[in-house]
Amino acid sequence: MSDETLWDYPSDEPVERHGEFTLTVVPPPFPGPDGVLAAHDQARARSFAEAFGTVDRVLDDQGTIPVTELIDVDTRADLDVIRVGCWGGVTEINDPALISLSERFPIQEQAEALADRYPDAVIVAAADMDLPGADYGTWKIVHPDGARLFAAGFAGEENWDVEGEVTAILDAFGITPEQAAAAGVNPAHAPRSFAWDALAGLALKAVSPTDRRGLMASVFRVRRTEDAVVSMEDTWFDQ
Repeated sequence: MSDETLWDYPSDEPVERHGEFTLTVVPPPFPGPDGVLAAHDQARARSFAEAFGTVDRVLDDQGTIPVTELIDVDTRADLDVIRVGCWGGVTEINDPALISLSERFPIQEQAEALADRYPDAVIVAAADMDLPGADYGTWKIVHPDGARLFAAGFAGEENWDVEGEVTAILDAFGITPEQAAAAGVNPAHAPRSFAWDALAGLALKAVSPTDRRGLMASVFRVRRTEDAVVSMEDTWFDQ
């Protein structure tokens, strides 16, 4: 069976959306904000990609690129491309399957699956998509002491999906009120206007350096799982 058979769209079909989507796993010992990340491990990156829940199998290793280099998502074929960086214990994946406009929340599913695999790790995931008239975002933060936070919704609108408490995340990561305020994070703000990206950034910076300049990452073309294809078709194309 070729990787084309699961998709209803040809490989050159233009996508209708644009977004960003990153999930980072940081196991102990946490390097902290001032730590130094090791050089990229290509073999471990492939192993991580092969085990990731949105991937059926890796079809092609396309080499390495600077992690700061953007991968454009212009056509359906681009939806089958992921990037994985493995720098010492820190692993980061960029995968367009992490965001969904369907009834499922893949960023939550994949973060929870990784939390089962790495129960002592911090996991921070963020994905957003530009849509006409509204921006959609979804976030997941996991601390090994049990604190968890999930949020998903359209900026400025009601009816957000939220699980967990912002204050529990601030406490778990040792983020002071002053640090939160400086980043624009106010636990009293409603989900529709809350600074979710800023909170995710504070959580990640508490356990790992966030400056990725000079680091490399592997690029893989993958065959998707059936569930991932269904979700991505609902998300990336006008139905």
